[in-house]
Order: sequence, then C-alpha cells, then structure tokens
Amino acid sequence: MTDKLVPVLRLLGVNQGNSGAVFGVRRAGQGFIISLRASANLTERSIESLEFTVGLLANFADEQAWPDVADLTVSHLEEYLAYLQARPLWFGERRAARKRLSPATIDTHHRRLHRFFQWLMERGHIDRNPFTLIARPKVDEKVIQTVSESQVLDLLQWMDLTDATPGKRFRMFRDRAAVFLLWDTPGRLAELCGMALDDVDFDQGAVLVMGKGRKERWMPIGETTTGALWDYVVARSDRTRSGEEALWVSEQGQTMGNKWLYLMLQRLGARCGIEGLHTHRFRHSFAMNALEAKMPEQILKHIGGWSDIPPTYFRTLELKLTKEIHREMSPADKLGRAANRGKRRNPRGKL
Repeated sequence: MTDKLVPVLRLLGVNQGNSGAVFGVRRAGQGFIISLRASANLTERSIESLEFTVGLLANFADEQAWPDVADLTVSHLEEYLAYLQARPLWFGERRAARKRLSPATIDTHHRRLHRFFQWLMERGHIDRNPFTLIARPKVDEKVIQTVSESQVLDLLQWMDLTDATPGKRFRMFRDRAAVFLLWDTPGRLAELCGMALDDVDFDQGAVLVMGKGRKERWMPIGETTTGALWDYVVARSDRTRSGEEALWVSEQGQTMGNKWLYLMLQRLGARCGIEGLHTHRFRHSFAMNALEAKMPEQILKHIGGWSDIPPTYFRTLELKLTKEIHREMSPADKLGRAANRGKRRNPRGKL
C-alpha cells in the first residue's frame, strides 16, 4: 500500500474491523477516493477535501447504523444534511465551539456528496443519484471583500530591508515577492504555493501554475513583480542546494508547505490592522481591477482559471460604480451644501 493511500484509508476506516453493511458508506468512500487518485485528474488538495466530506458522512452512517448504499433513501441524506446544519463548527467547551457551519460550507458538502453519489451510480452501486432530488442550500450573496491599494502599500512597508539580519533580509525578499505576485495575478493559494523555480519566465514576464482539474495556465506579471521575484530568486540561490525545484523555500533552503503563505498574510494583516486577510481576497481584487479596466471576460477567465466569472464580481463592481455616481448626485449632499450657503449669507440665521 502506497504512503499516499495510508492517511486516506485510515480516515475512511480501512482495517478497523467495520461491520454492518456489505457495501456501506465507508467502504464505498474507500473506493471513491482510490478511484480519484487512480484517475490523477485532481490535485492533492481537492482529493483531501472530498475525502474529508465523505469521511464525515461515513462517521454519521456508522453511528446511525445505515444500510448498504444501495438501500439508502433521500430521507437518510436529508437527515444527514439536517445534522450538518446543527453540528458545531468544531467540538469543545469554548463558546466559539458552538458556532454553526455556514450555509456556504453546507453547500460545499452538498456539491461534494453529489459527486460521490454520482460516482456510485456510474459504477453501478446505486440506481440513481439521490442528491438530484435534494435542493442545494440557499447561500446568502454578500459583497465580496477585496484588498485596497493602500492596504497593499501598508503590507509592503513592513518589509523594510534597512539594518536587517541576513535571515530577515531573505524572508523580506520572499514575502515581498509573494505579495506582489498576489496583487498582480489571480492565483489561488495552492497554485502559487505549488510553483517550481522553472515556472517563472523572466523573459516573457509570466508565471505557470497548475489549476483545478490539473490544468496548467500562464499568468502574466508586470515589471515590478518580475523584479521582486528576481530579487528573491537571487537571494534563494545562496540558501538552496542544486536540484531544489520548489520556488518558495525557507531560510534553511527547504521547500515551504502550503500553509506558509496563509500564515504570512495572517501575520502581516494583524500588524497592519487588516482583519481576515487571505489569498482569495487578492484573487477577488485582481478580478475587480481587471473588470474595471475593461479586460475582456474571456481573457480574465483564461488567466484566472474560471469557467465562468462569478456574478458576485459584477454586482460588487456595480455597487462601486453606483457609490461613485451617488457621491456626485447625492440629494442630501446637495441639500447640505445649499444650507451651508444660506448660513454664510445669513450668519445669524434670521429670516
């Protein structure tokens, strides 16, 4: 058994002596995850997400003594979805532990389980996908959070190379290059963290990333980002051994995990007073800047890896434009200006 399969099968309960259904949810989940890995069509992060969702369902199925997957009904799955809505985000004694899963998270589980049961149907384990009869949860549409230009400047100001130690100087070069790359591209967290050194084309001014569905795409970068990446790569060469392929490395020259960029933004965001700073806010910001600059949607979809541009982007852009127009024609502001002019003509307010 390969090393990669071990944690997957451990979560889904292999060799735990599960009894009950001949082909229950847990055993079906084992086959589903192995099938995904065999196809090699998804990234490791995507497979782990599906594994987590199916693992939660398998735990619930074991606790409720569910029958074989062929005998599951829509009522079984609706019972599970109702449980998810009442389930704490995590278990514990702290007050925060009682926080419920958001509708968006419930919807994500719904989509993943729909895929799982679609696989069961395609493999002949069930006659039809019960999730086609279960409506997806309604998710509140919110105005997306972006990062402003002034906030990015605040982040960069914390990367002062003056009187820095060699270790801190290296970290500043690396973090500075990452911030510019986030601001200049619509890259996702896993895409940027998974880059190799050869994925940066300094001559063409572009970077290569592996997107969802294992689809490669080039993203153009500007001269400032190219320069920041060049400075980092020069500093990187003094700390890595020949043959190190990963772009992002630690002070010791070792490959950085996927969490380093998330943690770096959390740390810098806290210093600059930017709450909830994460990579997807930069992705949203790039999309908004591109749409505002009249970038053709087809090009934006290509460099961002979107199958369709999220409608929320257009609604947020409309809101921004509406605010600008309202600022110019605000009836209350006009009334206030007229009142101030009246006060200047009649300072004592006499009629």
